[in-house]
Amino acid sequence: IGSNGAHTCSYAPNIIMVPVLESRLRGALWGLFAGDALASPTHWYYGGPSQIASDYGGPITTYVQPIPHMAGSIMNKSNLNGGGRGSFRKIDGVSIIGDVINHGKREYWDPARSVHYHASLKAGESTLEVQLVRVLMRSIVANGGIFDPNHFREAYVKFMTTPGSHNDAYASTCHRMFFANRTFKKLPPEQCPDNDSHNVDTIDGLILPTITALAYAAKNEADAGAGEASRTAAVTRRSAVLEMYSSTWSDLIHASLHGTDGIEDALNRAAKGFGMRQKPRANGRDEMSACYLEGSVPTLLDMIAKY
Repeated sequence: IGSNGAHTCSYAPNIIMVPVLESRLRGALWGLFAGDALASPTHWYYGGPSQIASDYGGPITTYVQPIPHMAGSIMNKSNLNGGGRGSFRKIDGVSIIGDVINHGKREYWDPARSVHYHASLKAGESTLEVQLVRVLMRSIVANGGIFDPNHFREAYVKFMTTPGSHNDAYASTCHRMFFANRTFKKLPPEQCPDNDSHNVDTIDGLILPTITALAYAAKNEADAGAGEASRTAAVTRRSAVLEMYSSTWSDLIHASLHGTDGIEDALNRAAKGFGMRQKPRANGRDEMSACYLEGSVPTLLDMIAKY
């Protein structure tokens, strides 16, 4: 972009024209925000279209507010003060959910209730994970397009511990464990990421690395993007497997932004990098998967190949 604001284009090998790249970046980000808001009413739905139709009167075709009551919700069994399932009680008068993060949202986790995970959100409102996308975007911009884990970590802690910073009732295991370590064990933030060996190595862990990958793909820095995407995952989660997945996912994002002939080869490379035995399938039926990486990522690649 020239000094007068006009786009200027170079034609170096393997670098697409600037307006096309900018369009793809905008599409990726707007698609992320829109997709999150469209999908959140059906998070943790395993009953397929019939369950959606039962709760929302038919297919979801626009932004809708998540229903308040969700049959089969296990948020009421979750540990408010750490990973996985656990107790609703406070520890020394403190509840991580409600007092430290997700302020005022503890009632949604009451074991006597069966509440939708995102019942507090309005139609079109972003989930916590995508609110954190905005925090990360601002951090990268503030650092001149560079990911700085210390800067982002500080911004993450400030955002999460500030009442009213977001409206989501739900916070995943990684956030609850992070702030439990910070609050109860008094660990410094860089030592707070944790893993319960079940609910941290999950596909939602790829959301933040996606943003770092996009930032470096915009500069055509594939190798740096892969490394920094892994470091992004490590700010909030302790997961070697997620860091590996983040690196491979970053390579696929780079190929998506810069490719000119489709991304079939890039998808096949990603599948190999993820340790998949089969190539992504473009002609299969749409599958549904739980959030765990080994099951959800192959389904994700199939969806990309198909759509």
